[in-house]
Amino acid sequence: MPVVEPTPVDGMPGPFPGRVVEVHHAGSVSADWSISDSAVRGMVKQGMEELTGGEGPPAWQRLFQKDDVVAIKVNPVGRRYRAGQASAISSHELVVAVVEGLKSAGVKPRDIILFERYADQFRGAGYEQLLLEQPLQGVRWCASSARYTDSQLDIEGYDGRRDLDAHVVGYDRDAFVHMGYANPFDDPRDDRRLRSHLSVVVTRLANKVINLPVLKDHGSAGVTLALKNLSHGLHNNVSRSHLPRTHRPAGASGPNQCNTFIPTVLTQPDIRQKCVLHILDGLVGVWQGGPSSTSGCVWPRRSLFFATDPVALDLIGWEIIDAKRIEQGLLPVGEAGLQANRGARQEAFDRRQPEHIILAGTIGLGQHDRRRIDYRRIEATA
Repeated sequence: MPVVEPTPVDGMPGPFPGRVVEVHHAGSVSADWSISDSAVRGMVKQGMEELTGGEGPPAWQRLFQKDDVVAIKVNPVGRRYRAGQASAISSHELVVAVVEGLKSAGVKPRDIILFERYADQFRGAGYEQLLLEQPLQGVRWCASSARYTDSQLDIEGYDGRRDLDAHVVGYDRDAFVHMGYANPFDDPRDDRRLRSHLSVVVTRLANKVINLPVLKDHGSAGVTLALKNLSHGLHNNVSRSHLPRTHRPAGASGPNQCNTFIPTVLTQPDIRQKCVLHILDGLVGVWQGGPSSTSGCVWPRRSLFFATDPVALDLIGWEIIDAKRIEQGLLPVGEAGLQANRGARQEAFDRRQPEHIILAGTIGLGQHDRRRIDYRRIEATA
C-alpha cells in the first residue's frame, strides 16, 4: 500500500505551543448523561476559533488542507455497559463535529479515517454504527488489532484467534521502539517482546492525526489524557507497561512502567510530525477507577479542551482531575498508589505520579512548565 508522508511543519507541539482552550457549556450534558449535539457543535466551533485565531472554516484550514488524509483516534474504553450508565468515551457528538470541521476545510470524506486500537472495542462503543449516519457517509474506519489480549506481539494484530477482519490493518514492521523490559509471561526467545510497533494507520494511511482523548483518572499512569491515548492507543505490546504484582517482605509491589513507556514510544517521527490537533473530551470525566467508567466515579465537567500541544493539555487535565479528587476526599493522583495507600483496595501499582507528562515535555513534545501555559477557559456562547 502507498505510504502517506508526514508534513514536517506540523505536529507536536504545533503552531500553538503552551496554549490550551477549555470551552464549557452548562447545557451540554443532561441529568441522564445524554449529550447535546448542537451544544457540542457550537463548542467545537468556538474552541477551534479561539485556539487558531480564525473564524468558521478558516479555523480548520489553519491545520488541515483539502489534500490531507486525516486519521481520527477515538477512545472507547469508558463505554457504558448498561442503560442509564455514564459513558466516558470520545463522544459520538464530538466525532461528528470534528468530521464536519474537516469537511469545511475541504477534506474529502473518503480521506477521513476513524480508528482505534481494537476492532471489538470500536464496535462495542457504537462507532461502526455511527458511520452509517448521514454526517459520516463516506468516512472509513480501521483498527490496529482485532481484540485485546495479554500478549500483544502479532504484527498483523491477531494475537489469539485469527478471525480475519477487513478493518484490521496491523502494525508497521519497520516502525517500532525497543525497550529493555517485557511481560514476564512472554517467551524469552521471542525478541518481539522487547519492541512496540506503531500502527499502520499512522505510518502508511494518513499524513495527519487528530487525537480525541477523554478526561480520565488512570490506575497506573495517574491520568489518561492526550499523551496516553497516543502511546497506548497506537502501539502493540503495551501490557509491558502494566507489570503484574511481585511480592516482597514489605508486602505486594506493583511496578509501573508507564512513565518511561509513554514518552519513549512518542519519540517516533511519524507521531511527532503527524499528530496536529488534540481535543480532550471532558463532557463526562472519571475521577477515580479509570480508565473505565463503571466505578461510578464520574462527573459531568461539560467541557471540551483544544490544543496542538499535548503536554500542556495534559498538565491542565491532570490539574482538573486532582481538584475533583480532592473535592471527593481522595489524594491527588501523584500521592496515590500502594506506597501511599498500603492495603487500599482500589490501588494496584506502587505509585501513580504522571511523570510521563513532564518527561514528554523535556523531549520537546510540549510545554511542561505550568507558568508558561496559556490556559483560556471560556463559556460557550450558543
